[in-house]
Amino acid sequence: MTNSGELPPVDDLDTVILLSADSLRADRVHATRNGEPLTPTLDELAAEALEFNPGIAPGPSTRDTIPSMLTGKYPSQFDEYGLPASGSPTTIAEELSDRGFATAGLSQNNFTGRRYNIDRGFDYFDDVSAQARKENNSGAWRLYVRDLIEDTPLMEAASHANNLAMEHLGKSLFHRDDGADVITDRALDWMEETDGKRFLWVHYMDTHHPYLSPKRIQKQYGRVFSPTKIKQLSQKTRSAQDEITDADVPDMEYVYDCSVRYVDEQIGRLFDHLRSEGEFENSLIIVTADHGEGFGEFGKFGHAHELWDTLVAVPLIVRHPHGPTRTVDGQAPLRLLKESIVDGSGLFELSDGGADYVYTEVPDYREDIKGVRGPEYKLIDTGDERIATRIADGDGDSDSDGGDEEVIPVSEIPESKRERLVAELDREFESVQVASDVERREFKKDLAALGYLDE
Repeated sequence: MTNSGELPPVDDLDTVILLSADSLRADRVHATRNGEPLTPTLDELAAEALEFNPGIAPGPSTRDTIPSMLTGKYPSQFDEYGLPASGSPTTIAEELSDRGFATAGLSQNNFTGRRYNIDRGFDYFDDVSAQARKENNSGAWRLYVRDLIEDTPLMEAASHANNLAMEHLGKSLFHRDDGADVITDRALDWMEETDGKRFLWVHYMDTHHPYLSPKRIQKQYGRVFSPTKIKQLSQKTRSAQDEITDADVPDMEYVYDCSVRYVDEQIGRLFDHLRSEGEFENSLIIVTADHGEGFGEFGKFGHAHELWDTLVAVPLIVRHPHGPTRTVDGQAPLRLLKESIVDGSGLFELSDGGADYVYTEVPDYREDIKGVRGPEYKLIDTGDERIATRIADGDGDSDSDGGDEEVIPVSEIPESKRERLVAELDREFESVQVASDVERREFKKDLAALGYLDE
């Protein structure tokens, strides 16, 4: 790998791997717990890759980030969540398919499913749809039962029962519990069965609440929690945040960290397979997340419709066989993933120092909250007020993980920098009609399946 020069087109590569972990904070990569690394696989990858500290997600949720990540568009360039059924904008998978790549996408997040047209361009797509569940014999009955009781008084009762089940039994009535090992098995099966050029996207859900991981992972860090206890802790973040105690927070972070290690381990299996095939060296590999996760910072747990760094600052590691090898102490937007993969531009053009300003948002079809993150300050416009934060110390050193982000008066931002932030906030988007034909009740099902029954 080199540190400069033009990159060859994607056509010259054998394999392109895009790996995203749901809710993975930037500060968990290269971190340790009890002296043991959380991400040894990613640490090794970053040593021979281009890494930005941090990557900045287009928004604080899966619904904001995934369409943007796959198409290069801002969230507000779509009139609702999802992608158009066809036409512009094209996706990474469509672009690579046109170049002769076999394509596969695997995710257990309901909002990355084919009903939102996220499957565009993929030859093989494993999601939580009834079709995929039947193919994999995993949970199709849940959809059947939910369809039977939809629009009846039983649905409200079922939602209440699900909250109680999560709180007292650690079990969800809706959510599938396929772990990272299962989705990795399916990805490896596809890779073994597929010859020629390949594009694989895997979206891991284990770092999303309820933060489940195998006992063998937890034992590495000294404590083992039962699935019931883990889900009880998680449920508090969904429906009872006022009941979270000071003692709960370290436990929440502990099980979260174990889920990070679990995903890292499974990513390592993919890399081992590439090495065994002799294809690792000529593979483009990108690891990132769709958003972060809060553990009480700014009074928030989980991920909310807000733009704090704990929610939008994510890992971003890009290993290109002929690309730069360095850690950039600067930010970069996930929105550039498509052009980075397809054209060899985008993120690679930021390898000297990152982007000065990155726009992030909760799109106008939801809350219409805008934010711009600069080298030292962030400015957020909620529609009702503007909020400023300091994200760097007095020497201008960026706080890469957002853990020390501090709310300050807008007037404390030097005038010239404040004017630049305001100018970057002023954006007008022409939105593309998504028309994914997802009825409101189907949307509510997806929220329920992920534990957001009160949204």
